Amino acid sequence: PGMTMFRMPIFTWNVLLTALLVLFAFPVLAAALLALEADRKFGAHVFDPANGGALLWQHLFWFFGHPEVYIIALPFFGIVTEILPVFSRKPVFGYIGLVAATISIAGLSITVWAHHMFVTGGVLLPFFSFMTFLIAVPTGVKFFNWIGTMWKGSLSMETPMLWSVGFLVTFLFGGLTGIILASPPLDFHVSDSYFVVAHFHYVVFGTVVFAMFAGFHFWWPKFTGKMLDERLGKMTFWTLFCGFHGTFLVQHWLGAEGMPRRYADYLAADGFTAL
Repeated sequence: PGMTMFRMPIFTWNVLLTALLVLFAFPVLAAALLALEADRKFGAHVFDPANGGALLWQHLFWFFGHPEVYIIALPFFGIVTEILPVFSRKPVFGYIGLVAATISIAGLSITVWAHHMFVTGGVLLPFFSFMTFLIAVPTGVKFFNWIGTMWKGSLSMETPMLWSVGFLVTFLFGGLTGIILASPPLDFHVSDSYFVVAHFHYVVFGTVVFAMFAGFHFWWPKFTGKMLDERLGKMTFWTLFCGFHGTFLVQHWLGAEGMPRRYADYLAADGFTAL
């Protein structure tokens, strides 16, 4: 009783919008996979190379693939939004703004799929570039609200809060490289390089893994009645935080220097081995 849409926890909002994105994205993937199976097994010509079939496949796959990034990420945004107010000892800052930003991100996520395909030549660059830049606005609103929640709060850096701050740092890096990749001239330079690998890991690992550990440490005692070890939790955080950034930060520079991804081996003459 009394639970209205704008009294729901942010985590619940995020799961609701994730469910709606699943309904949008997965039928397209299912249809594309069925068409591919028809090509393979029955000689259908849905993805006939003569008719630009490879490009059609990419469009269908990425129409699923980009919303999928947010299907993965939105619940973890929700987890962090539940944790930050608790360890800042104050209510979440800008509830309506956070909800609006989440709705905007979910809506925009189904309009940007072809930014994965800039180098194919079969994409309207201005539209997809603009929509991708636009998605930074609600993401920035989220960061503003997360920082606003902590601002002048009585911060308590227990393990869940540590993981949440690690999420903020890592995801911010991933978001900034996303803005770089949204620009076609820059994307042409670093597409299919280790820059993209670094961006992907900062966004997905930075979101999912850091927020997942935050959620484990936050809710495990509520599930089981037993606290997780604080000392071990903090050791896990610093090991993973330093290890992650040590592994993936340098990949931005490798990508900018032209190191391609998906190669089994590289020559010493390529100059990539030092990094």
